[in-house]
Amino acid sequence: MADDNEGGKNKKLLLIGGAVVGAAILLALAVGATLYFLDRDSDEDGERRTGLGRSEVQLNTASYYIFEDAFVTPLVSSDRRQRFLQVSLAIKGDSRDVTRSIETHMPRIKNNLNRLFTGQDYQTLQTPEGKLQLQISAAEVVQDIVSRDGVRIDEVLITDFVLQ
Repeated sequence: MADDNEGGKNKKLLLIGGAVVGAAILLALAVGATLYFLDRDSDEDGERRTGLGRSEVQLNTASYYIFEDAFVTPLVSSDRRQRFLQVSLAIKGDSRDVTRSIETHMPRIKNNLNRLFTGQDYQTLQTPEGKLQLQISAAEVVQDIVSRDGVRIDEVLITDFVLQ
């Protein structure tokens, strides 16, 4: 009697398991078909809008180098208080050559950026214009170094900025 009851439970579990697997397969097929047709429609629209064939479309080749550690430096302050800047950076370039060049020259880049940040004025950095000027100056420092390898950066992005 107990064996008949267990046999029925096993059949029910097998039936439920089969239904779940079947539903998962159907769901995967539906998602795959949807993505396939959406991608196909967007490719056709893109070709009609630009007049370019699939082989003529240029892909965005932007490359980002993100510094692992933030720069922390003391600042010049007119109120004679000890002030600090913590800034995290990312560098945007148009190719992987930019990333390779940055990695090659990393000690010099960090040194020059630290020198730039240490010489900043606390009151100036509190303004949007001061922060923008710091971003432009950092880009010039990095560009000066990587230009020796014949590469060009697009911009330096400030991803975190803390004044204390």
